Amino acid sequence: MQVKLNGITLLSLQKRYIDVIIWTFSCLTMKNATLLTLLTLIFAVFTAGCIDELIAVDQSADIPDIYAYEFDVFVNETAKDDSTIVNTTTFYISNNASVKAVHMLVNASIVDIMAIDDLSSNSDTPTNIVVIADHANETYASIERFTIYSRANSVSNINYSLTKNVVFGQKQTYLEFNETITGFVAYTMSMPKGQDFAHHPTSTSIVRLVLPPGYTTGNPFIGTARPKPDKVYSDDEGRENLIWYDLEANRDTIIVKYYSRSAPRMLLIGGTILAIGTLIILASSRITQQRLKKIRDQIEEDASRRKNDKK
Repeated sequence: MQVKLNGITLLSLQKRYIDVIIWTFSCLTMKNATLLTLLTLIFAVFTAGCIDELIAVDQSADIPDIYAYEFDVFVNETAKDDSTIVNTTTFYISNNASVKAVHMLVNASIVDIMAIDDLSSNSDTPTNIVVIADHANETYASIERFTIYSRANSVSNINYSLTKNVVFGQKQTYLEFNETITGFVAYTMSMPKGQDFAHHPTSTSIVRLVLPPGYTTGNPFIGTARPKPDKVYSDDEGRENLIWYDLEANRDTIIVKYYSRSAPRMLLIGGTILAIGTLIILASSRITQQRLKKIRDQIEEDASRRKNDKK
């Protein structure tokens, strides 16, 4: 595979540049050649961050586990035509420090898989990549077609490349296909321990977030979701689903702080215990102050009596 830079392949760019260097060196004196060498090194340094880093992907080394994912046919309920299939990304957060992303794609050639912020401090490379799709010119995006994809028991024979790039210090990792495809693309990412999720969409799409069983969000004192989800519901497994429709690319950022369903109750119990403890301390302090005041008054009274007796 060849990496392209502004429509020119990296290989052809290197050949042209080498030819220019050879011709120039043959025409220049030693002094000028040294200067050109320095300029070449400067050029290499400044262009190093502009060329994508291609990650070798051996698609035959590991057989993807297709049964690790849930391929739900999600339909946009806000559309006038309820049979419309649009690009949708569903994130399934698990309790084992990982998140599974499942994309429903329509006529797409690139999948930005690093739209999730701070998922992992150890690894930014997706694992168990599963592609169940057809080339877009060979199929039609419909509920029936995606239903067939969701019931597949093997991955599709579609080649892809896993590419990394750094733009203004930000890492970008994405899957690139030779042709536009329609179907499902899924992968798994590790994430740090915690109960925070952030996602910055790079393309206009529907985003659905499925929280782990027993977790929720929305309490202003513990954690909320921003922006506010357009829809929240519980699925058949009791997991809370949050949906955002028509998020604007590179503008909207989803930030969700989720917590155990028992957290508000535990917070209430802890707050009650703390309040009772505070009241006990205040009451004890008040009683102690009153006792000290009585002792002080008694001492002053005795001193005054002795003073009067002396007179």
